[in-house]
Amino acid sequence: MKRFVLIGCCMAILTATAWAETAYISENIRLPVRQEPGSSKKIISIATTGDQVEILQKGPDWSKIQLADGKQGWALTRFLTSQLPCSTQLRDIQKKYADLESHATGTPADGIDSLKQENQKLSAEQQNCTKEYQAISEKYETLKNDAADVVKLKTSYEGALSKVSEQAKKIEALEANAGKSAFAENFRWFLAGGGVFLAGYLVGSISRKKRSYALIR
Repeated sequence: MKRFVLIGCCMAILTATAWAETAYISENIRLPVRQEPGSSKKIISIATTGDQVEILQKGPDWSKIQLADGKQGWALTRFLTSQLPCSTQLRDIQKKYADLESHATGTPADGIDSLKQENQKLSAEQQNCTKEYQAISEKYETLKNDAADVVKLKTSYEGALSKVSEQAKKIEALEANAGKSAFAENFRWFLAGGGVFLAGYLVGSISRKKRSYALIR
């Protein structure tokens, strides 16, 4: 029999634990947590507004709850709420604001001045970059124009070189023709000189023969 009672108690505990839900103590109250349901029962703890508890067994008037320290007791159901009380939310917000304010360095005006200085610095860097870009663009245009001039000069040089080569060929041809003409002229003079020499020789021979013939007579 004791065994069945023990099993029943364990099942009740497990059922109550599985059913437990989170709740908060409602606004502006100090709620007594009693050992048993009833306003005359022994108070085992005091819960205040915003305290988080677990509802183990919920009833229309009294609910069994478990406090954060693990104590279990009974409290009036109407003072339990599923929503975090507004006063607690406000207190949390004020605490977060105070923490942020304590960790913040300087004043908002200092932050604005810092942003202005950073903005001025970025503006100056942008202007420098713009100037450098303009200078690079000018150098690029100059190099492009110089390159065009170089191409023109190269074309002119190649054209002049071609003309010089043609002139050299013409000069070689003229020199060759001139050499041939001079050889022919010299050869003609040589032939003329030979003819004159031969004619003189013949004339001399005939004269000598005539003189010899006259002496014989």
